[in-house]
Amino acid sequence: MVRPEKRFYRRFQKPKGFASFEVIVGESDLWIAVPQGEYSPALERAVEETLISLRSQIEAYGKRRREFFTSLTPIEVEPLAPRIVKKMALECGRCGVGPMAGVAGAINLFIGKKLEKLGIDEFIIENGGDTYISREAETVSLILTGEPRLDGKLAVCLPPGRWGLSSSSSKIGHSLSLGRVQIATVLSCNPVYSDCCATYLGNSTSPENALRRVKELEVEGALVLIDGKFVIKGNLKPVLLKSA
Repeated sequence: MVRPEKRFYRRFQKPKGFASFEVIVGESDLWIAVPQGEYSPALERAVEETLISLRSQIEAYGKRRREFFTSLTPIEVEPLAPRIVKKMALECGRCGVGPMAGVAGAINLFIGKKLEKLGIDEFIIENGGDTYISREAETVSLILTGEPRLDGKLAVCLPPGRWGLSSSSSKIGHSLSLGRVQIATVLSCNPVYSDCCATYLGNSTSPENALRRVKELEVEGALVLIDGKFVIKGNLKPVLLKSA
């Protein structure tokens, strides 16, 4: 089993008033923050058990239908497929990518549902380039681009609410990208759809191609950095921090 890469950026993740913990199962490496009074070792175990179950459902389905793992375009799944599998298939079909493009966002969504069932309404779930946020306050999120002049300084400010914030890059990380985008970041109230859309935008090959793709998507906001140019849509606008 492949060991997840070290998430060096997590040293910047210190939301005030929240307690955080990591859960690692196979390739899934989650960082989760909840209000300090909500944390307990039992919560950590419950999240780990949920993550194991979600991964088992995806892996079992992929062994039976290999194309679910390998397809770069949408596929249909049976009505009796696991809920997480059906959600991935549904959302990838909205922007024309393969179902595994939404796996991190789907895991975040169902972990969030578990937290809700446990009575936790505010949380941050970070899973690689994908974050699911439920907060009553604004959240400032750093955006890593691989560009030394911007890293540690470029951020986006999210309004209160429940959001999926996903990023894809051909320069950073191990995920497959068919484009040459430094960073593509998407904001949506649906974390699975934002994950799929980030992959779709990450496959852009030029600023003009990125602009066309951005216009096609039904998202609250998007930001693409390609060839030194920003393509921006909706409410996701860059914020330059004064200090790293």
